[in-house]
Amino acid sequence: MNSVMKLNSFTGIKWGEKATMTLSTGPVYEEIFLETNLTPEQIKRVSITLNADEIIILDGEIMKTLEAYKGMPSIDGFYHIPLADITAKTKNGMRYTALVTETGDNITLEVEIADKPTDDAPDVQLKGHATVSPAQPARIVVPMIQKQTMQAGSTENEFLDLKSGALVHVRRLHFLSGEVNGLEIHKDYVKLYDSTRAVETMRAKRNRRFWQTGVFHFDPIMRGYYLDELFPTYHSNELKLTVKTDSAVGTIPILVESVKVVRPDLIQQ
Repeated sequence: MNSVMKLNSFTGIKWGEKATMTLSTGPVYEEIFLETNLTPEQIKRVSITLNADEIIILDGEIMKTLEAYKGMPSIDGFYHIPLADITAKTKNGMRYTALVTETGDNITLEVEIADKPTDDAPDVQLKGHATVSPAQPARIVVPMIQKQTMQAGSTENEFLDLKSGALVHVRRLHFLSGEVNGLEIHKDYVKLYDSTRAVETMRAKRNRRFWQTGVFHFDPIMRGYYLDELFPTYHSNELKLTVKTDSAVGTIPILVESVKVVRPDLIQQ
């Protein structure tokens, strides 16, 4: 069964500082919750580093946005770091993106806190909790949430630099611009996807997903089949995203939710 545990204490819990915590190895981390008196705007950056690789990069507002998109209620004082996705339709699908820890891992959780807003602002309160499940013999998949940026100097903008590979699969792409109105995806010159904001908003509602203001969501797993409907990024020649906008916007940040298989020899087991 899974259970809830309080995490180790943070160090550096002050306005304008970076609070840091070392995550204990042993359990499988399915969800991590931050309990704090900080507002979303005051949580400037949240990251999880696994053995020198930043695998999760978020901020307070993005954490609230991701939860709202999935239809999860917003609870004042709590922020959710999504590892295993509890909206999956099967238990295996939910656990697929959990963070399995191994002996010798160095795992750090950091929270960058904004400067003190007023002289009489209260001291920062910050605690961590996690939903965990029993240890697994080996880590097969690493969950990742990272940001990339694309240029958008016209109304049709091509992006060919999405992090990809034979072992990288996309869960979701969130284009952080309200100007995006359509998306096409070509892989090795074959069109795999071509849709608009109106169509995808309709599909999201049918699958109990809720589009957020100022975001265009590409969600291949919106139906809840998190193993079968991941978007594989492997390609021989080219993986091209054509992002259509109402006007030239300069740049568009993209929040990339993905998984990386680190032990392909064990994936069938």
